[in-house]
Amino acid sequence: MRSVLFIIFLFYFSFSFSNEKTSPHLFKLKNGMDVIIIENKRAPVIAQMIWYNFGSGIEEKGKSGLAHFMEHLMFKGTRKFPDNYYSNYISKVGGSENAFTSYDYTAYYQVFPKSELKKMMKMEADRMTNLTLTKENVEIEKRVILEERFQRIESDPSSKLDESMRSILFPNHYYGRPIIGWRHEIEGLTYEDVLSFYKDNYKPNNAILVLSGDVDLEKAKKLSKKYYGKIRKGKKEKKLKVTDPDLDTNIFVKMKHSTVKQPIWKKFYRTISYKSDVQSSIALDMGLKIVASGTASLLYQNLVEEKKIFSVVGGYFQGLTKGEGNVYLYAISKEKKPSSEIDSIIMNEFREIINEKLTPKRFEIEKKKYFFDTIYKKDGVLNPAQIYGEALTVGLTLDDIKKWQERVDNISLNDVKKVLEELYDNGNYVIGELSN
Repeated sequence: MRSVLFIIFLFYFSFSFSNEKTSPHLFKLKNGMDVIIIENKRAPVIAQMIWYNFGSGIEEKGKSGLAHFMEHLMFKGTRKFPDNYYSNYISKVGGSENAFTSYDYTAYYQVFPKSELKKMMKMEADRMTNLTLTKENVEIEKRVILEERFQRIESDPSSKLDESMRSILFPNHYYGRPIIGWRHEIEGLTYEDVLSFYKDNYKPNNAILVLSGDVDLEKAKKLSKKYYGKIRKGKKEKKLKVTDPDLDTNIFVKMKHSTVKQPIWKKFYRTISYKSDVQSSIALDMGLKIVASGTASLLYQNLVEEKKIFSVVGGYFQGLTKGEGNVYLYAISKEKKPSSEIDSIIMNEFREIINEKLTPKRFEIEKKKYFFDTIYKKDGVLNPAQIYGEALTVGLTLDDIKKWQERVDNISLNDVKKVLEELYDNGNYVIGELSN
């Protein structure tokens, strides 16, 4: 149930929340915890999300996987609510829950009837500071995580290749090590490592509480102060900010595995992010959707349907990060071709699209789709909590979110072409090949 990687569709969220129904109320508790209330009275349901502003990025070198390990252990119970009490209670009242760890954040959420708000806040606040950890459950969970790593990465050649490519693309940054951790480092994690990580980082001033749905603002303020406001804040440690050098060489990674039926070509770029440049990132996201996203994309239409060179081709932009963003391109050739030739075919087509095939008509269609996607993806009680929580945790502001649609409206075809040209000229990439 607990996922290492954040749900993939969050990478594509738009953030236009200018209408009154979803306008958030933000306040800060005395211990430094930020609280966001998003009122939506359409159904008697509430989503509670806790966004911790750290993920695997704060792990000490040599102890990779601690953040994800801790996410698992947060479901082990407290003295007040032992073992599986919390999860069983949520199930009993007809609710749902989950959690996920990323490089930059760790998040926990519950969706439940509005009548259960007080109890849910009480239980979530309790495990922020009173988690029951024993050497026995740490060792048991370690075995679970090692098996998860085997299932998700070590038994999946494509994931193994991705892991290797990221470690090369980000040689200095924590984005280069796996969120779940390296196997040999997971095996070396101890009860003391886990306990220290929990005590040092699970603090209210490291967290954002988001309540979305049929929640009353004044009641939410009162309950937030009662349950979360009493928790003592922790020390704010200054984290060393590291960046990666430019990749001045052409880097190619090849992995062979007997189970691979068709060779897969991949290309990973380091790029801008929404934190570094909101406007350009929107343009890049929009441009990649036109060029490489799905069967309606220009790359797919030109190289799969018309020229029939590939059976699959695509790509996407991942920019909701505290550090640099990423662009992922991938393809499966119908006939065996060297990776250098595949790269040449795709990049030549990429250049032709920018120069000739990215028309004003196609751009306006994509811009309208972007607008409607914004409407669809802010529906419900959980989606707004996810959107605001993730955006604020990676370093965007409420003003950035409120002005999102205005920024989208201001994007021009020239803006999109400019960022696509910059991607075309971007030398910070790694090419990978998976074959048998």
